[in-house]
Amino acid sequence: MPTPFQFPTTYFLREGRGNLRECIRLSCDAALAHAIRKLVIFTAAGEGPRIAIQEFLPLPEYSKLNIVAVTFPAGRIPASISPEDRELFRSSDVPLVQAHLPFDPIHGTFGERGEGQGLSLLGSALEIFCGSMNLCVQAALVACDAGVVETGEHVIVLTSDTSILVRACPTCHFLRNFVVREIFCKPALLSISKQEGVRKERKKPTEIVAETKELPSKPSKR
Repeated sequence: MPTPFQFPTTYFLREGRGNLRECIRLSCDAALAHAIRKLVIFTAAGEGPRIAIQEFLPLPEYSKLNIVAVTFPAGRIPASISPEDRELFRSSDVPLVQAHLPFDPIHGTFGERGEGQGLSLLGSALEIFCGSMNLCVQAALVACDAGVVETGEHVIVLTSDTSILVRACPTCHFLRNFVVREIFCKPALLSISKQEGVRKERKKPTEIVAETKELPSKPSKR
């Protein structure tokens, strides 16, 4: 029987960009421990790959790691990667993949036709782990579709607060061949995607003041 192994999982107390640097560091350390050479970073505005290039890859222990950047398609969200970051990626040999995400629905020409669900329900199901798990899985699929990650290749995929080790495959073989091997870090509280731990101010209850009047006493009967 194969010998089991242990590797730590780090849990952040909140979702979001505040965990980005620690998530990159944990991913780099996991890559060294698992002999993984490629990190796929999903990014909306380029911050994650930029930090990896400027702050982590110059370190001797991380210098042999390769970075792949994946982002939303043009027009998907207001945030976009600046020309300066695009040039940084190009000069650092970091491919930038920008494509339709496999789990996003396709809208019909007319509203009454609705929208094609495709794999969108799978994306929602992945968000029971955390909001970024959906993006990590899609980033690996898109990178494999684009040819910058090989079919069957093991890569570490990360966002600002989630990092996983996967066996990648193209989108068309997702349900058959895609494997999530390990989770290196994730948020414990889903503070953004499910509003966990977010205190909502309660409205002060309306104070009702009742006026009391003393009733005249009735004369006693004899």
